[in-house]
Amino acid sequence: MNEPYHQILEGIIPTAIALQPIVNLQNSSIIGYEALARWHNFSPEFIFALAEKHHDVDSLESLVVKEIQRIRDLVPGLLFINVHPAVTNPKLWSIFGQRKVVLEITEAQSINFRGAYRLREMGFPLALDDLGTGHSTFEALLQLQPEFLKLDKVLTQATNFKDRNNLFAAMVDYAWRSGSQVIAEGIETKEQLQAAKKTGCHFGQGYLLGKPRLYPLR
Repeated sequence: MNEPYHQILEGIIPTAIALQPIVNLQNSSIIGYEALARWHNFSPEFIFALAEKHHDVDSLESLVVKEIQRIRDLVPGLLFINVHPAVTNPKLWSIFGQRKVVLEITEAQSINFRGAYRLREMGFPLALDDLGTGHSTFEALLQLQPEFLKLDKVLTQATNFKDRNNLFAAMVDYAWRSGSQVIAEGIETKEQLQAAKKTGCHFGQGYLLGKPRLYPLR
């Protein structure tokens, strides 16, 4: 099962980049895109799990960075790029400095705050991804002070509408007080979109607003 990982590093299995739009919920304009690594027949979660197993996340991220670098200046608006929460090599991301790049760090796993601080020192705006799925949400918020809060689809797609909307509103209130902005992820229905708008979420992302599409966009 490790063979696909080595084939990816060797270029036998190509690395593609998909782009998913992030939409301003007030005027429906696209503010930017999230860049997502894609490998034919293999999920990103599976491939990154193999990289973790081999203690080789840096090599895989370097490959992804190389592919994103090729297209960065051709993609309009902000570009949101995922950084593994281990932040094994902050210098790797320096190539995107001053190029309207937001670095996303998921709170679903333990975050290397020392590495994240280095990204902050390099001038990158940060997004806290999958907010609400980890065990250290408050610590991550306080330590990183991210510019963007990405609410996980588990919250967006919750069926207890009242509690979901209260949490939406609470996060928007926190964002207003902390100077950050909220992105509701996983919007797939009109009801979810209306809830995100009504509770004040600034931006949205999800299949209803636009599916990830391989670059170049067709």
